[in-house]
Amino acid sequence: MSLVKWSFSLQNKSDIRKYCLKQRRNILNEERFVAGLSAVNRLIDTPLFQHSQNIACYFAEESEFDCAPIIAAIWGAKKNCFLPILSETNLLKFSAYDSNTILKFNRYRILEPETSLHFPAEQLDLVVMPLVGFDLQGHRLGMGGGYYDKTFQFLHDKTIQKPFLLGLAYELQKMENIPMDPWDISMDGMLTEEELYFF
Repeated sequence: MSLVKWSFSLQNKSDIRKYCLKQRRNILNEERFVAGLSAVNRLIDTPLFQHSQNIACYFAEESEFDCAPIIAAIWGAKKNCFLPILSETNLLKFSAYDSNTILKFNRYRILEPETSLHFPAEQLDLVVMPLVGFDLQGHRLGMGGGYYDKTFQFLHDKTIQKPFLLGLAYELQKMENIPMDPWDISMDGMLTEEELYFF
């Protein structure tokens, strides 16, 4: 699938976000299901997945790429799965998630573990992140809250090797260029229904 070229109408994050969200909402439910299976099959046999024990995922909302197949693969491989919890300081905290975990809705109506026990972000091996748009330089465009960027600011120190930040999105969310701000955190890889990119 070709990249969406940079154009006069797509010059800033807001314009790109609107474009990508519209494209994502047009995906049929059947296509979403097939895409989820295709993506997890690309991931599970890689050293990245096999060598990661503590893996953070997310619950998809609305038209986001469904992370449920990856969560199932984590459980099936006897690895530790974590979900983000939005804190009062707008940082993400991560808590263990299994079939017995009690969940609650946060202020955005996204399910998260109802617990005060958190796992340090610095000790995660792999973080699977939702996004709105991406480019092949590893730049990620989210919904605008900056939660992942704020949480993983420590990765600006290039001597820190983990966690590995992996975006998860549809191939049609790939853009030629995503503008970056100094506080933005780049991804280490990108998983779609068609490819697994490393940056």
